[in-house]
Amino acid sequence: MNSMRDMKEPLELIARYQIEPYRSGPDRLRHVAVAFTGAPRKHRRDPDKLLLVSDPFSQQGFAYEFRAADIVFAEELASLAMPDGSTVAMARLWVRKGTTALRVMPFHVEDTSEQLWELL
Repeated sequence: MNSMRDMKEPLELIARYQIEPYRSGPDRLRHVAVAFTGAPRKHRRDPDKLLLVSDPFSQQGFAYEFRAADIVFAEELASLAMPDGSTVAMARLWVRKGTTALRVMPFHVEDTSEQLWELL
């Protein structure tokens, strides 16, 4: 991982979507939006969408996919650092309540029917 590129890209990504600063207080923000925390990434196919990797260093990670128009407010958080010196920029995205988003969780496809029968 290139540390400087990884730190800079999410900040540029947030700026690219021109997310306006939230001018009301935090209590009002909680009434209109829900917070999601992770590492923001560009969507590979749709420039109007944003991916948020929940825990970029986890072995059981997943990501959220949001429409940029549904993001009410974005906060820059402290970057995560690994022992090898690599870093990942983190953000908290406040997403408008009532919108539809995706939770993307990769998994390995295989027949698990035998293991399930052992549990029954």
